[in-house]
Amino acid sequence: MSGIVRRVLREGLAGGRRSSLAATCVEVALGAALTVTVLSQHPLRSFDRLRRFDPTLQVLPDWRLFAPQPVMHDFHLLCRAGEPGHEGEWQVASTIAKRSVSQFFWYPERRRDKAFLDLCQELSFAAGQGSAPATATPAYHILRDYVGGYLAATGRPDETLQFMIMRTGGHDSEEPPTCTFLSPYEKRKAAER
Repeated sequence: MSGIVRRVLREGLAGGRRSSLAATCVEVALGAALTVTVLSQHPLRSFDRLRRFDPTLQVLPDWRLFAPQPVMHDFHLLCRAGEPGHEGEWQVASTIAKRSVSQFFWYPERRRDKAFLDLCQELSFAAGQGSAPATATPAYHILRDYVGGYLAATGRPDETLQFMIMRTGGHDSEEPPTCTFLSPYEKRKAAER
């Protein structure tokens, strides 16, 4: 075994043939490209200075697979029907499915859960900005219509509705729930009653 190692070290992997200048240049270029690609994947953005040499952003791939702000919370949609001062109890209008082993292989509901998460984040962000009313966002209208349909399906005859988005710590039971959005009272559409 040591004889093979000594021969490879002495003769090189090319079997003793001398490589041409072109082959050496290609090897150096590929080695440099690999090194720059690996360095540009570093989580610290200070290594992104290497990307200034790639103005088209097509030569250096960005394979960082994690979001800059990963999802760490669950959102819950609560709703109630009734007039201000005579409201009903808050009802949970959305559920987060408990995780199971089968979801590792087959989980088509994930798209619905992801869409709900995106709507809640968009509406919570819009409410926190204060520059434009959150009630003018598409996320607000989608969730409002969903709540109206949910209340109609549960047989609530009241004409007004209100909903709230609660953020919880997910698996972190020590984080208290937080209200990130509370809608104003709204008249239900005639089709929802």
